[in-house]
Amino acid sequence: MEFSRAARGLVALALLLAASHELLAANPAEKYALQAEHQAGELTRVEVSLQVGGDLTLANEGSQKKLAMSVVANLIYGEKLLAAGTEEKPARAIRYYDAAQAVIKVDKGGEKPTLATDRRLIAVEKPRKGPTVLYCPTAPLKREELDLIDVPGNTLVLDQVLPTNPVTLGESWKLADQTLADLIGLEAVSWTDVQSVFGQITDGVAEIASAGSVSGAVGGVSTEIEMKAKYKFDLKLKRIVYFALLIKEKRPIGHIGPGLDTVAKLIVEIGGAHQNQHLTETSLAKVPKTLTPQLAQLGFESASRQFRFHYDRRWYITSDEPKLTVFRLMDRGELVAQCNVATLPGGQKKPVSLAEFQQDVQQTLGKNFGQFINASESTNEAGYTLLRVVVRGTVSQLPIEWIYYLIADSKNQRVSLAFTLEQSLEERFAQADRVLVSELRLTEPTVPTAARTTRQK
Repeated sequence: MEFSRAARGLVALALLLAASHELLAANPAEKYALQAEHQAGELTRVEVSLQVGGDLTLANEGSQKKLAMSVVANLIYGEKLLAAGTEEKPARAIRYYDAAQAVIKVDKGGEKPTLATDRRLIAVEKPRKGPTVLYCPTAPLKREELDLIDVPGNTLVLDQVLPTNPVTLGESWKLADQTLADLIGLEAVSWTDVQSVFGQITDGVAEIASAGSVSGAVGGVSTEIEMKAKYKFDLKLKRIVYFALLIKEKRPIGHIGPGLDTVAKLIVEIGGAHQNQHLTETSLAKVPKTLTPQLAQLGFESASRQFRFHYDRRWYITSDEPKLTVFRLMDRGELVAQCNVATLPGGQKKPVSLAEFQQDVQQTLGKNFGQFINASESTNEAGYTLLRVVVRGTVSQLPIEWIYYLIADSKNQRVSLAFTLEQSLEERFAQADRVLVSELRLTEPTVPTAARTTRQK
């Protein structure tokens, strides 16, 4: 396995070097500094085109089912650099998306996600170590909106593919693990042989190519990637002006997503801009100096329109049906907990008592029930009645903890939440249930609006 990986890497590098053979013979010794230079306040205009095609693999009653899928996405945004970033402080930028839409087709259905008008102002923050965070400073993004704009080749991390020292024509360098993780959106890289080579200079623009394989992890599962990239560095402007990326990925079914066997093609074009009517001092004043957990939260409204809340990005929606929404909590690549949120019929004149709720929970768990650890009734800041029950038991000899909630407002509109986690993960789960419940708001069902993702039949 390791030999074949290494062989592929050598072949890819040989092909890249062959492309620059004539230039090497012409002037092999001259060195070029291909380091980017940026200043706070720098303004650019960015156009992104993304096309993805292949198969999704879904779990289907003990077997697997493959579905053809395709994605065509287009993003156009102005970006103002707020801080170039240091070892201690993150790189920061503010964007305004003039266009952000995609057409996603899966089997015979599909979706057309867009970025809502009131969430087109996006702040971007990239610490030296750690993932890039995109967020809206004025209103929480929805998960589908974040997925739409958080694509590979983020302009705030592109400079990482450049060599750190001056290089000669034909010289190559290996891309760092963190660079690849940032570039293509991986949680971790376990192995890679991706190398870049300085190919040629045309009209004052240095042309660079990269190729190789990457083994990594995303969403708690391993993934295998083969990639090729071409990018152009303007020697006068001292920045990347063009970046093209081809990714072939194979990923098994995970806790929060289907398996993938896909090919993605990405093109990023970066041009200078003198002004942007949306990136004014007024807009900049909306961007906080420090990114807080609250700012990074996402917004959610259930398919039934009966509840909504803001939530930690570690929670992922795996199913959203009119009567049941399922969330899973991922932490550092590990599944920590699941939360089922169910809407219940309203209109009952008599509220459910804590004792009755405990009895319902025990009946639901059946033979898995062990003992009640805690049971309480309270009223939260929104005026809702909260019944909370903590239970411990076993499933297939594995110690499990369940946390059940019944939440009702003054009109007796109700939802129930059931959190499930292994007892060994209780410390990592911490107060995740209380945080999620504190953000929940019950709402009157409404007619669907164009703001939500539209579905194609």
